[in-house]
Amino acid sequence: MVPKRGYFQPIDSVGLMSWLWWGVFLMLSFIIWNEIGFKLDILPIVSILLVLIVGLLMIIRRRVYLAGSQIFLGRILMAEYEKVKLEDIDNWQIKGRILSFERADRKRKYLLSRNVAEQIKGYKDTNGR
Repeated sequence: MVPKRGYFQPIDSVGLMSWLWWGVFLMLSFIIWNEIGFKLDILPIVSILLVLIVGLLMIIRRRVYLAGSQIFLGRILMAEYEKVKLEDIDNWQIKGRILSFERADRKRKYLLSRNVAEQIKGYKDTNGR
């Protein structure tokens, strides 16, 4: 079986806060650009490009691989993957593209890419969970 791969984003409070901070820094870059008078100086160009690159990295570095009932979640700036077995988790559900479950006494929610979400729905349908 070829593992399905895609991207994920945490929807919990930590994930939302990281995107809010990214938005704050993006707005700060635009404010710097506005204060300089909409001139294309080096400081606003560098700050806007840096924030956009960080945003792109926040998406690309959160890789998910699905092989059978095992989900491998990659993290930002880490080479390790967190392994989650769907068969070991009792209360997991998928609604649309949102996977939610509880693990280690912590409720987790992830927004998955479409192909991974469809694969998990297929697994749920075939195993009757």
